Amino acid sequence: MAKSFSALPVPVQGVVFIGLAVAMAGATFWYYVLPLNDQRARLDREVAKTKAENDKNEAFRQQQTEYLNRIAQLEKQLETLRSIVPDEQATDEFMKSVFAAGSSTNINLRTFIPKPQVTRDFYVEMPFAMRLDGTYYSLVNFFGRLAHEQRIVSVSGLTLGSPEGGGMGSYTVFPSETVGANCTLTTYYNKPLATAPARPKGK
Repeated sequence: MAKSFSALPVPVQGVVFIGLAVAMAGATFWYYVLPLNDQRARLDREVAKTKAENDKNEAFRQQQTEYLNRIAQLEKQLETLRSIVPDEQATDEFMKSVFAAGSSTNINLRTFIPKPQVTRDFYVEMPFAMRLDGTYYSLVNFFGRLAHEQRIVSVSGLTLGSPEGGGMGSYTVFPSETVGANCTLTTYYNKPLATAPARPKGK
């Protein structure tokens, strides 16, 4: 005949309570703790993945900043180079700068004639045959002025002599003028990029 729980001996009741407690603890662990541990492990993996992506993005942002700074520096260098060796001939501006240098140094430019241009790999030479006269120091100042122009200028074939008998046309040589010079003055501009030939239109 079945006995009530209260009729069981105290040690047996204790064992039953302990068994129930262990069973409840196991059930709690199985149904609640284990899923939480799995969820925590999954969250830890997601956090680690997110952190790795953030570190990668931060490294990319730093590289991007460096690249942008480098691009800005190169653009400034390119702008400077274009002022030294322009993309266009800009012949009028160049002639104005030469005549302005002559006027400021009391040099008389008797001849300034363009010569055939010479195409190199990356640039084009634009030479001018020049005859000028004045004093020796005015010539030195004139060429020094050209050397400090923003655009690159080179002088070749320089010969010195009497101020009379050179240049084109008739002009008056003043007593203060002591020397005449013949030379080739050359400046440069970037070689134009070759353009692809246009495709013929279909009939």
